[in-house]
Amino acid sequence: MGQMLVRNIDDETIAGLKVKARLAGVSLETFARDTLRAAAPLTGSEKIALLAEFHEKHGQLRMVTPPEDIIRDERDRRDDRR
Repeated sequence: MGQMLVRNIDDETIAGLKVKARLAGVSLETFARDTLRAAAPLTGSEKIALLAEFHEKHGQLRMVTPPEDIIRDERDRRDDRR
């Protein structure tokens, strides 16, 4: 599991988090971990923005023709020539 060190958090923020942790009946560390875990999943709009960023950088994805379609098309072409 990874670790993260956050520096320069103002005293008011830490005090508020301590109160929230105490009211939740957990340690500050547990409260912070749970809060970060809840905030981590991407929203739908964030996923769309990430996909748009990918497309801008790499271009649109091309669909690859499944091999069975290529084989079927080649068989059909051979049959048409007979």
